[in-house]
Amino acid sequence: MTRSLTFDVHFDAPVTEVWRVVSDTDLIDGAAGMPAIDYRDEPQPDGTSRRFCRYRKTIHFEYEELPFTWIHEQYYEVRRVFSKGAFSSFRHACELIQDDPGNPDAGCTVRTVFEFEPCGVFGVFAESGTRNKGVKPYQRVFRQAAERLKQKLNRERSHSAILHRPVELTDETRTAKAEAGVLRDFLDRTRKLFDTPLLEQLSETVRSATDEKLRRMQPRAFARMWHSDFAETLNLFLAATRAGMLKMRWDVICPHCRGDKMNLSSLGDVKETAFCPSCNVDFDVDLDRSLEAVFTPHPQVREIPEFHYCLGGPGTTPHIVYQHLFKPGDVHTFSIRLAEGRYRMRVTGDESYRWLEVGPNATGGPVIAFTCRDESIDGGDQTAPAGSAFRVCISNKSTRNVVAVIESVEWANDALSAGELVADQRFRDLFSNEVLAPGIKLAVEDATILFTDVVGSTALYNSLGDAKAFALVRTHFDILHEIVETFRGAIVKTIGDAIMAVFTRPDAALQAAAELHEKADAYVRKQGHTAGVQLKVGLHVGPCIAVTLNERLDYFGTTVNLAARVQHLSKGGDILVSSALAERTDNCAALREQHWQSQVEQAYAKGFSEPVPVLRLTRPG
Repeated sequence: MTRSLTFDVHFDAPVTEVWRVVSDTDLIDGAAGMPAIDYRDEPQPDGTSRRFCRYRKTIHFEYEELPFTWIHEQYYEVRRVFSKGAFSSFRHACELIQDDPGNPDAGCTVRTVFEFEPCGVFGVFAESGTRNKGVKPYQRVFRQAAERLKQKLNRERSHSAILHRPVELTDETRTAKAEAGVLRDFLDRTRKLFDTPLLEQLSETVRSATDEKLRRMQPRAFARMWHSDFAETLNLFLAATRAGMLKMRWDVICPHCRGDKMNLSSLGDVKETAFCPSCNVDFDVDLDRSLEAVFTPHPQVREIPEFHYCLGGPGTTPHIVYQHLFKPGDVHTFSIRLAEGRYRMRVTGDESYRWLEVGPNATGGPVIAFTCRDESIDGGDQTAPAGSAFRVCISNKSTRNVVAVIESVEWANDALSAGELVADQRFRDLFSNEVLAPGIKLAVEDATILFTDVVGSTALYNSLGDAKAFALVRTHFDILHEIVETFRGAIVKTIGDAIMAVFTRPDAALQAAAELHEKADAYVRKQGHTAGVQLKVGLHVGPCIAVTLNERLDYFGTTVNLAARVQHLSKGGDILVSSALAERTDNCAALREQHWQSQVEQAYAKGFSEPVPVLRLTRPG
């Protein structure tokens, strides 16, 4: 006979913050003292996947976990079918009941349900066990969270699907703290590489923070928590890794569920393709979207065991705002309120999808409808208003079970992509051995390539002689290295007296180009060179390919070729930028504000059959 236990906890906080607490089932289960689970995903021939889990809490429990279902900021539930233990089935559900449906900031009541069917010789203890090991710990954790949210002074009003946790659920540490003497040694080693006041905060975090905080340390999240500059925080993480306090790894991220499917110790272990058993999909690995750099304390400083408590809840995939399991013929109509942005509707076992644009001026129809068929998703792309509820109807007219998903395409705010890190000069200086395996080619979604060259270098060698000219070129490389690093770029290589540099932001590359002109000549003269230097600079932005060449990470493709050709068009003292880069930087607004003048030209570049539109920037006088 099915039994049920229910409890309510009131939250005096905006529903968006409450959702981010109660939907994080992995963190909640850990904070409530639930046992860690072992799991395996079994891909199915129809494109879906089944998840089987087991754990031990006095007795052994084994079950199949059906896909979670949820609607963003409204409810979630999960069903488990047991093959071993005190239950034959178990359902866990959580609903947010708003105090005022018209005002999501007014507070809400969270109603939690544990519904189960006892089974076997241990079934007599099912109800008391669920009450003592489920209801009471969950009540404690929710009440703690409600009190912390109430006391929180700075409440975020955004309803973004991808946000950091608003409060911590527990202060308990599950393992012993790092030994102070050992940590002090690594602290001193790190300080020799990069000395910053943040070092003491990192040391205290590694020493005493909970395991959960330290399993996937993301520099952006720590910069936000410490109210520090991201570049300074990243430099600290890199120095601490080099010193042996931290360990860096590369997580291969599935583009659908965004779970880390492989944890690699080196870039050399990365392959061009990967497989996600949870989503039952193969995907291409690229540097920007499917490879993330994360950190954790080095085992010689502190061991961080890898535990999972709950894998499929909405908290582990915060970009997914709706998920529902459909059998053939099922129809689900619901209301949902979403932040402005672009969303994608897709189903498991099908590569097709439909777009949902949510904007302040969008209207949409009375009901947004999507129909899942065996061959595709019907319904076309849709629009909907931001900030207010709208109706959606999804029907499954295919011949198979599907999991329908609506997800934000906004990328994780805290992620440090491999593409961003390998374009960082300090990373390249400290970890020059971190390169791709020979023959591996990974796509880079977006990179800004900058080339420089010294004006009249041949004449310079003739007039100064080889030794003095070479010394001058080497000296000017020093200031170029410094400026590129300051603007969060990296020098990929030097070619004679030229450099090729990469940046992740075109506006930063543009600012770096201006500073190269401003400082290079003065710097070399200050170092005792009388000749000085004048530079030719060219930039372009776009996709390219990352490879290893001559034992270093390099970039190839049309974007690189065009950047080089644009630089060749420079006359010296100017900056040549492609039309693509000009469009991305509001026609180089930052330089025009510094009184640089611009002129549009149609230039013929070697290797390109059509004229190349470029913007030539020159300084007054």
